[in-house]
Parts: sequence; structure tokens; C-alpha cells
Amino acid sequence: MFKYSRNFLEKLAKEKLDYKDFDKNWLDLQGFEVATETEVDADAVIELEVKANRPDMLSHLGVLREYAVYKNWGYLPQIKSTLDVSSVKNLSINTKIDTKFLDNISLIEIRNVDNTKDTPAEMKTLLENLGVKSISPIVDISNYVMLEIGHPIHIYDLDKIKGTLTYTLSKAGEKITTLNGEEVELPEDCLVIKDDFEPMCLAGIVGARDAEVDTTTKNILIEAAHFDDVKIRIASQKTHISTLASYRFERGVDGDETLNSALICAEKVLNISGGEICGKFVRQQKKDKNIKVLKVLRTNKLLGTHLTAEEIKQLLEKYYYSVEVLNDEEYRVTCPNYRLDLEQDVDVIADVAQMFGYHNIEPTTANISVNYEPNVVKQNSDILRNLMLSVGLNECISYTFIHENANSMLNLKAEDGMFNEIKILNPLSNKFAILRKNMVYSMVNTLTFNLSKNNECEPIFEIGTVFYKDKQTDTGYNQKTMLAALLYGNRITKGFGVDKNVPYDFYDIKAILELINSEFSLNLTLSEKNLSVFEEGRGTIIQLNGKTIGILGTLNNNVLKNFENSKLIKGEIQYLELCVDDLTYGTTKVSEQSKFPSVEREYNLLVPTTEKFENYSRVITEDKIVNSVVVEDIYKGKGVPNGYVSVLVLVEYLSFEHTLTIEEIENIENKMLLNLKQKHGIELKK
Repeated sequence: MFKYSRNFLEKLAKEKLDYKDFDKNWLDLQGFEVATETEVDADAVIELEVKANRPDMLSHLGVLREYAVYKNWGYLPQIKSTLDVSSVKNLSINTKIDTKFLDNISLIEIRNVDNTKDTPAEMKTLLENLGVKSISPIVDISNYVMLEIGHPIHIYDLDKIKGTLTYTLSKAGEKITTLNGEEVELPEDCLVIKDDFEPMCLAGIVGARDAEVDTTTKNILIEAAHFDDVKIRIASQKTHISTLASYRFERGVDGDETLNSALICAEKVLNISGGEICGKFVRQQKKDKNIKVLKVLRTNKLLGTHLTAEEIKQLLEKYYYSVEVLNDEEYRVTCPNYRLDLEQDVDVIADVAQMFGYHNIEPTTANISVNYEPNVVKQNSDILRNLMLSVGLNECISYTFIHENANSMLNLKAEDGMFNEIKILNPLSNKFAILRKNMVYSMVNTLTFNLSKNNECEPIFEIGTVFYKDKQTDTGYNQKTMLAALLYGNRITKGFGVDKNVPYDFYDIKAILELINSEFSLNLTLSEKNLSVFEEGRGTIIQLNGKTIGILGTLNNNVLKNFENSKLIKGEIQYLELCVDDLTYGTTKVSEQSKFPSVEREYNLLVPTTEKFENYSRVITEDKIVNSVVVEDIYKGKGVPNGYVSVLVLVEYLSFEHTLTIEEIENIENKMLLNLKQKHGIELKK
């Protein structure tokens, strides 16, 4: 935002301003929307919405330049000082520049000023109308010059500077008392101006009270500098100090104008408060001219126009460009120094459009040809979402920020691959303090929240993002998409024809993984691993081609007790988490179908609890006639000896050469049962 005075603009323009047409028509067409217009006494204060890339419009001179284009003056309005300081000697104090974040700077020393005089009424009225408090003539002059030409000015009481004035970076722990009396601790590496003892100014933002200009001031030092805009922006954010000066420095000022700005200020000080220029320090590094060669064809193609090189030249010259037509196809432009936004050719072409008038460009339909790059992760997410919905799971969405105590609640250790280690610098609360590396906390929290609201929490799933540290990336962090599924409650509810509730068990969550495995034609494998989030012996990791891509198991009841409202959990929770980023469609193998019938037989095996199915299933499938083995039921309880479990398996026998006879099957069967007993201590349950 920038407020300008109609009367002041008329004074600079030296003519009566047709401001209504200028404000409502020209400025709006140029992208500077008039936000408010307030009548103040005999003046009008107009507030403009200034785009962030147009800092040259944060002054009356900037508005005057637009007015000159509107009135077709044919020349660039400028405000130049008439002072000549070429013969003025050096400053009476030493100056040292000890930073690369300051290039151009001009310091003017004026002695024997009178700061007890009244600020001229016209200047005082203008400042007050624009919301700037009048303080003293010299301070008012610095603010007036900033509003006039856009370059911030800082003025020191020269007698309060002890020793060398040094431009450098702040050190940790340094403090400054600002002009309003507030003590601020300076962040490390902020641009500051110091004397031999303490900071005199937080560069480009605010001055220190120790060098303040007051009514007793007799000797002053005027500073007009060009500081690094990024450094000023960072310092302003870290100190939470924003001023009219920092607002301009953050967006950029014309470094070539530092000497002229300092002299304009000095000239006004001499006229109002008297004094004599006794010293100067000037460091001026002229920047290279901003020259670009543009194509006529590209200009017309982007704008949808049919302009010639000569027509483009005439339009840009009205906007203070220097243009040379090289030929019918190319033109070379020298951009105005004050236009810091002109970085690419499209920035210049945008000005061609503004000068030509958007209303004069005939609308056309864009014909854009792009190559389609499918988002595999999104496609896989959609497939998984449909699979989960098809088996009765409900989708939920949770925050990626989780509780600061999530690691201890899940009993995760620092060396654990599931440990959450990315902390938020300024969290909203301790409930949103770290970024999740897994989704266990989020899913359990969703379950307990629903239970606390007397909602029967049906089986749920979420496809969301997790975060982790990654040294291979520019930021040191990375993210991936995960599928999490949670089964809780009853798969079958007691009712007509059902004697008791049938709760979800491990094999139900495993069946969901098998469905995913089948859909993507993968070769997923499960490996038992003791993870703190799972009950001992009931947790596995999911691997694909030797890479771990997920976890599966029954959540640890001791971990669940750490959650709020955990007493509402009645029964086991089955959990699956799978990395969507690692899923790719595998190859579907087409196998020969036998033309002979298969034979299926069930065996109720009494298996020691120490035996794993993957081990003894190899004995069952030793003979090539055995086509498949499926576990149909597992029972442990009445009728089963301690240390054993009853496993009901369905074995399919199939030959591709002939129809199997009873004798063949019995021979294979007897051999299989004998091997099971000898190798694994497994017998048929009687």
C-alpha cells in the first residue's frame, strides 16, 4: 500500500491534476488499484494497491512518472539536487564497511543546524495527512524525502557517535534500544551500524535512541544507502519490526540514487534548519544497464497481437524505455534504472501489453500442447482407495502434525526406523508439535476419538503423507505417501444364526494385504520382526524385492494404554501400513490349467506353538501333486493341549497328466503326515 497526496502530486507536476480520470482509469489499467480516496481539508489522500514487484511506485515521484505517461509528456520526470559537493572534504569521523551486503552509500555531514525551528506548515500537513507523525524539522525532512522520491534516509546525531562508524553484521546477544524506547535483542548476522561501543542503527529498519536526533542536536550525519533486500527482510521478520523504511528496502530501492537522495535531504536541511556541509563519504558502484534483445514474433505470440517492431518501439518509449529496432524480427531495449522488476523478456512484454491496452487485444483461445505425465502415486492411491472401500473400510483424514509425546506413547526409540524426529519450530500446540514418520498415532487417535463420542468405529483406512530426513535432497527432508488400515471390533456381529461375535483377527488384515498383492501382481513377503508397536510375535514387516515397504500386525495393548480414552478399547486392533510410492504393477503370470479334476482334503493338525507355518508348509508341498495349501482356521483352547494349537488346512491335489486315484492321494498323504510328525512333531488332531 502507498498513500499519496493529490496536492503534493500537483506541486511536483506543476499543473492541476485531473486526478479522477487518472486514478480510476490509468492507474487501474496499469495494475495499481485505487483502494481508498479520502478528502482531507483541501487535499485528497489516495491509497494505492502497489504490487510487490513495483517498489518504484512507493513514492510521489513514482506516481508522477505514471502521470507523465498518462499525460504523454514525452520525457522522464526526475527530482535532482542542485548541490555540488565535489570539493567537500572527507567526514570528520572514520567510516568502515565490513560487509558485502552494502554496496552504494552516501554520507553527508552538516554542522551547526538548528533543530528547534518549526517544521514548515506545508510539509507538516502533508506528513500528518499521510499518517506520519511530525517530530522535528530534521526528522520530518527525512520522512518527507522518503515519501517524495522513495529512498529511505537515516540521520544520526553526529556528536553521539563515538569513534568509527562501522557497517557490519550483528553478533549473538547484542541489543539495541530503538527510537521508541523498546529494547530489542538482535539476531545474529543482521546488518547493523555501530560505533566503537554499541549499535547505532538496525540497518534499513530502525535507528537507536543512542544516536537520536533531538532538539539539542547541532551536528548531523545524513545516510542514504543501498542494503541487501533479503538481509533486511530476514532481520525485519526475526525482530518483528516493520517500518516505512524496511517496507521499501525489502522490496528494493534504486542503488544508483543514493548520492542524489542524500543531497536532496541535505538541501532541504540547509534551507529549513541552516548549517553548513563539512564532509562527505561516497561509495558509488554504478550497476550495468539492463539491456534485453526481444523477438517481435514472441511478443505477438504471447499477447495475441500483430504489432510491428516500430509500433512496439513507440509503445515502450512512452514508458521510458530506450528502444532500438534491429530489424523486422528483433528489437533491443534498455530498461529504466528504477524498474527493478524487469528481469526477463516477459516482464518487458507485459509493459507492451499495458501500453497497448488489454482492452485492445482481441481474446483468442489458447492452443497449448503438453505431454501427459501420469502421476503413478495418485493412480495407485485411487486403486487402493477403491479396494479399501470395496471390502467395507471407511476413509478418514487426519493431520500430518502429531503430539510431541507420540514417540514415547508408541514406545519408539531413537534408533527405531519409525521414530518421529522432525519437530515444528512454532507449533500451534503440543498436540501438533512434530511431523509424523508413520501413521500409527494418527489412526489410533482417530479410533479413540470416535469411541469417546459413542461412535462405533468401523474399520478405517487413510491414504496420507509421512515425512522423514533425507540427506540426498536440497532441504534435507522428504516425504512419501502411505496407506494405513485399521481393523477393530467385530467382523461378524452376534445375531440371527450367529451365536457369538466374531472379532477381526490377524488373518483379516493379512487378507487385505493379499488382496493388494493380487491386484498389483506383486510378490510381497512377510518377515517376523519385533516392533514395539506390535504384540510380541504378532508383528511383521512387508518386503518387496528385499526392500521393506510396510508393517502388519496386532497393535501392542501396552502401547494403546498410553492414548487418551484408551479404556474404551475392548479387544484387539489389527493394523496395516504400506508405502504407496513403492508400489508398481508387477507381471501377471499365466499358468497352464489342468484339464483333470482336482481333489481337496482337510487336515486338522495339532501343531506345537513354536512351529511356523512357512516351515512346515514346505513338507506339505514337497510332492508336485500338491497344488496349494490354505489355512482355514486356527484354534487354541478347550480340547487342545498346552503348547499346541489346532490348525485346519485345506490341501488341493492336482495332476496335469491324469485323473488322480484314491490310492495315489493316500500314498502322498501318508508320506506327508509321517514327515510332519518326524520333522516338526505335528500330528492329526483326534
